[in-house]
Amino acid sequence: MGSSGWQWHDKKLGIQIKRVEAQLPALRKVSENKEYASLVTITENGNYRGFVFFNEACEEGSIVSERVTYNQTEQPKLEVLHCLHGKLVYMKTWTSVPAIKWRGRVGNFEFDEDLNEWDFTPLQQAYLKSVAELI
Repeated sequence: MGSSGWQWHDKKLGIQIKRVEAQLPALRKVSENKEYASLVTITENGNYRGFVFFNEACEEGSIVSERVTYNQTEQPKLEVLHCLHGKLVYMKTWTSVPAIKWRGRVGNFEFDEDLNEWDFTPLQQAYLKSVAELI
C-alpha cells in the first residue's frame, strides 16, 4: 500500500485509510513511537488480513523467527517476521472482524494494537459492494 496517499479515517485514534482504484481499501495506524505501523485489509473472500510493518530495513527473503510458549498447556508456536518490500512484517488473518487487543513479540520486535477500537465499516462496505450482484 505504500506510505503515500493515506487520509484520516479517525484522526482522534490516529487511524488512516487508503483507497486504491480496483482494490479493496486498507486501514492503518502508526504507533506512537513510530517503530511499527499496523495495517488491516479485507480480502476478496471476506477475511480480515492484518500486517504489522516494523521500521526496520531488511533484505528480501530474510525472516526472523522465534518459538513462543503462550502458556504451560500449549505447544510452543513458531512466530515469524518476513521481509516484505524491504521492511520486516508480521501477518495474521481473521475470519471475522478482529475485535481484539492484538499484541505480539518476535525476537526484539513487539507490537500492541487495540483493534477493538477500530471502525472497520469502510472495509466492510467496500467488500459488500465488490461481491454484490444485480438482480
